[in-house]
Amino acid sequence: MAATRAGVHFPIGRKLGLACAVALLALPVAPAQAQQKENPPVPSVCKLTAGQTASTCLFTANAAGLPVFARTEFPDEFDVTNPDPLNTAEHELFHAIGFTVAYARFGAKLIPTPGAGAGGIPAGSRSYSNNGKAGGILMTLVPAADGTHADPGATGAAPWPATGYDQANDIMQPNQVVGNRLNALDAIILDDAFGWGTSGIQINIINVGGTLDATDLKFLTDAIAAVNAFYPSKKDSPVFTWAVAEVGLVPEAGTWVTMVIGFGLAGAALRRRAADRRDGMIEI
Repeated sequence: MAATRAGVHFPIGRKLGLACAVALLALPVAPAQAQQKENPPVPSVCKLTAGQTASTCLFTANAAGLPVFARTEFPDEFDVTNPDPLNTAEHELFHAIGFTVAYARFGAKLIPTPGAGAGGIPAGSRSYSNNGKAGGILMTLVPAADGTHADPGATGAAPWPATGYDQANDIMQPNQVVGNRLNALDAIILDDAFGWGTSGIQINIINVGGTLDATDLKFLTDAIAAVNAFYPSKKDSPVFTWAVAEVGLVPEAGTWVTMVIGFGLAGAALRRRAADRRDGMIEI
């Protein structure tokens, strides 16, 4: 949120007044909604920035290569600002439990998409294959620069790999499409990589800093239920810990540059005005 402070005057003869001026310039301006939460957002670890619906990081596997921990961060009040919070929760949880090259057992199943760089298939396109060959392709992914996501342009027919699956509405595509949910094909992929369909998976939530309220947590527990519909939790199922939090956003690179330049100009202006005491006033 941009904040503008204009026409505020401080006598230059008072050092305390000048200090207050600088302090006011440095104060962050938080949305009014943030003040209503019992526990405020925590600092971002996953480097969540403005425009992102969520970010997942700290992917951790055990010695067998099975995912055991990941952290997902949401913007403050994501249940209010997100048009489909359940979509985001399911998408990020599926990343957390395996749909990412951060886990070696998933990454090992990716092959270059046949025909990549021609016929509308992006250069650098990758596909998930259950046998390392074109005939075993289950899903085509976007190039690595766009993360581990389903390619919404893949139709499942030539010139794309002939999977018979039109990925236009798959929940694991990079951009949110309201109403999309996990489906059986998504589930088959992680079952192939990790055996979740056979072993099942127990998913425990850690609410970092108590930043998520009951409404927020309901979307996350519903996402867990959606995963367990495909991978039922059993008594001896592997345990996965999902740390979740609402966080303060990290300014984008361009924003940092603007802030630094702004503070530099403000500091220079204060020094110039302080040197000229003829009118006895400073205007910020």
